[in-house]
Amino acid sequence: GLSPERAFRTGVYAATKVVAGDTMVFLPGDHSNSATIAANVAGVTYTGIPSARRDSSARGPASGKRARTTITSTATAGIIFTVTATDVEISHLHLAPAAAGGRGVSISATGDRTYIHDCTILLGGTASVTTYGVTLPAGVTADVTEDVLISHCHIQSGLAATSGANGAGVSILTTAHGLTIENSTFQLKGTAAWADAILSSSPGTLGLVVRDCDFINPTSATTVITTAINTTSQTVDGSTQIHRCYVGAGTDGATASAMADIVLTESFTASSSGGTIILNG
Repeated sequence: GLSPERAFRTGVYAATKVVAGDTMVFLPGDHSNSATIAANVAGVTYTGIPSARRDSSARGPASGKRARTTITSTATAGIIFTVTATDVEISHLHLAPAAAGGRGVSISATGDRTYIHDCTILLGGTASVTTYGVTLPAGVTADVTEDVLISHCHIQSGLAATSGANGAGVSILTTAHGLTIENSTFQLKGTAAWADAILSSSPGTLGLVVRDCDFINPTSATTVITTAINTTSQTVDGSTQIHRCYVGAGTDGATASAMADIVLTESFTASSSGGTIILNG
């Protein structure tokens, strides 16, 4: 609406009223939607209320591990945001897909330059290996999604009592060029291993950059992130770059189809003896 006193009741409805360049603000509290929020207008910002000033060097959002504004979806598919327009920005929100197979944000091939920052995403509902934090789904079109940026986010799989496994925090199943994940934290809780924190599985993906990210396990054995960054289907030399990332003990830092497909600098796996440099496995 035009003011907090005249706010629209749901984000789904409000999204049908925006025009290019608008900012749609979700007030603090819990917002439940019965359908996906369609981010189908170019240049629109969807945001909660910032709760703190971010340190530009922090590895995570300014809000801590849970932003003040929570959005869930009761729809069968459980997708909170579906991005089909260019230059969409999503920020300062806590996204909690509840259904098995849900997603926090699903970005189509037409969602070039999507910018997601200072968000917290909890995969803590019904566990499923097809539940993702942010996904670029496969089979949408033959187009390439370009220049997506995910920055200063905290993505968590499971809760303390969770015994089921989820899909990747960031899942890139279609061809993407220039996608960057930076200054973000991927944390596992519960008793089930997390197969991949970041998964990129399209042979044509180029210029994937993961920098200044942390991957945190609750233990050093059994209940771990199996692979922090998995790009085994990318087939171009140097198509993934990993810089200054820190990975918990028990986790394989990076996996690719061939050694040359991933290039790494200053990235380490924790150990009781002070850590070891990550090698492409």
